[in-house]
Amino acid sequence: MARSPIEKEMAGNMTPRDRIWRAIRTLRTFTTMQVQDHTEPLVPMRACLSYVQWLVNAGHLSVVEAHRTKGDNGKYVEQTYRLVRDAFQAPRVNRQGERVSQGIATLAMWRAMKVLREFDWHEVQRAASTDAHPIAPLTAATYVRALARAGYFRAVIAPKPGKAGRYRLVRDTGAHAPAITRHKQVFDRNTGAPAD
Repeated sequence: MARSPIEKEMAGNMTPRDRIWRAIRTLRTFTTMQVQDHTEPLVPMRACLSYVQWLVNAGHLSVVEAHRTKGDNGKYVEQTYRLVRDAFQAPRVNRQGERVSQGIATLAMWRAMKVLREFDWHEVQRAASTDAHPIAPLTAATYVRALARAGYFRAVIAPKPGKAGRYRLVRDTGAHAPAITRHKQVFDRNTGAPAD
């Protein structure tokens, strides 16, 4: 389930993975077809099949029953799954069922900014870094600069060459971290729109 650019995959501020996970949590026991039927807007079947299998590999789902259905070749096997390990947010796993870390840095920095309320990029980097997921100085500086340009902060001390600016958060749009797209724009999942 390759990830589309964030500005294209958002619908109702939920990614396809989020919509599949919401359907799974609602149904609890289901087939992949039932999951797809409960996604709104509809998620392609290939994405549903992939994510369900990845969740099985990660131990979030178990196969309850497999039965043959009459397809064109009479060999299609449909499986019934059960949710066995729940989570509030859609698990971020790869095809092997291993956790992925894409997006963890921006989420950690966004949460740190919301707690600190006033900061420079050095403080954001220190507050958001963990032993498991250290954040590089350049990553923190770039993210803070991008959000400052997009109007999320008010400058308390303007940045100067060789000196980091100090900012106050003035635009807290919600729980999802604003993302920097491939085109270097800020896209806000909370509003479902570009922030620039």
